[in-house]
Amino acid sequence: MESSTAHSVAFNDIFQIPQGEVHEYSLPMPGINGAGKFVLCDEMAIADGKVIAGPPEFSWQHYNEQAFVELNFVIAGQLCQTHEGLIDRQLFRQGYSNLLFNPRSWEKNELAGGQGFRNLGIYIGQEKMIGLINNYAPELQHLVTKIEKGIPFVMHAPTPHFSPRLQQALGQVWESPVPQGLRRLHFETQVLQLFYLQCEALLPSRTPHPGEGLRTGDKERLHQARQYLLEHLAFPPTLGELSRICGLNEFKLKKGFRLLFNQSVFTFVNNERLEAARQQILQGDHNISEIAYGLGYTHPQHFHRAFKKKFGTTPGGLLK
Repeated sequence: MESSTAHSVAFNDIFQIPQGEVHEYSLPMPGINGAGKFVLCDEMAIADGKVIAGPPEFSWQHYNEQAFVELNFVIAGQLCQTHEGLIDRQLFRQGYSNLLFNPRSWEKNELAGGQGFRNLGIYIGQEKMIGLINNYAPELQHLVTKIEKGIPFVMHAPTPHFSPRLQQALGQVWESPVPQGLRRLHFETQVLQLFYLQCEALLPSRTPHPGEGLRTGDKERLHQARQYLLEHLAFPPTLGELSRICGLNEFKLKKGFRLLFNQSVFTFVNNERLEAARQQILQGDHNISEIAYGLGYTHPQHFHRAFKKKFGTTPGGLLK
């Protein structure tokens, strides 16, 4: 990529500095008011660049000689970026972020309408990134082969703004302690936290289906247990008795019932009892005491308290 308006900068020098030391710099380009700082720690680096002002259409470029994976966060303003063979001059605004890999290629940055910007980048070496994916983000396993073979890719965050947690994490990156050892630990922790939050943003959330992970036979037995409870609300069996009735041991019964029906056996019985009582009260065929005793409540005051807690009114108040 050649451009008469683009200035080249030696970006790859970032990986030659001592570990854990924060280096601040001014952008070495005429007509530009900008600065930044970076730190290197354990095959990972943080680079925070800010351009306050510059001439419209001003641009600069660098060659990505190192094969690192990038996490980019546009914290303020906006800029146009071109990544050779991957992104063709795209405008990135405040709140944009991505996961990007484009080794041995040119990257060009342009001021958008003369406005400034601030971009924070996390740079992770190939082996380090592969280890992070294998250990913590198997959902990104399809990227491992691309990283190993040097195949470019980019994943854009689906929302055009940072989550509150990501915003907070970005604000804490440079709040490092004074001791050198702790400072390095701080930056390593910040990189891992931003990696986690970016994965959280990139990967679609998935609500598990009820009973996911249960065997079909166990689900059938749990439905059998539920039906038996509905038929015996007044005198429900103990867990041991229900376990023998449905053919599951007590551990599988308790765990499976909660997974499949999103509540414990005890909570299910109580809720169904009270719902049955509510329906019978509204029907008006029996008085409240008869209904309570018929559903297994031996003490009317216990029934009244449980009813009011669930429905917000007393059994008698339901009819008013």
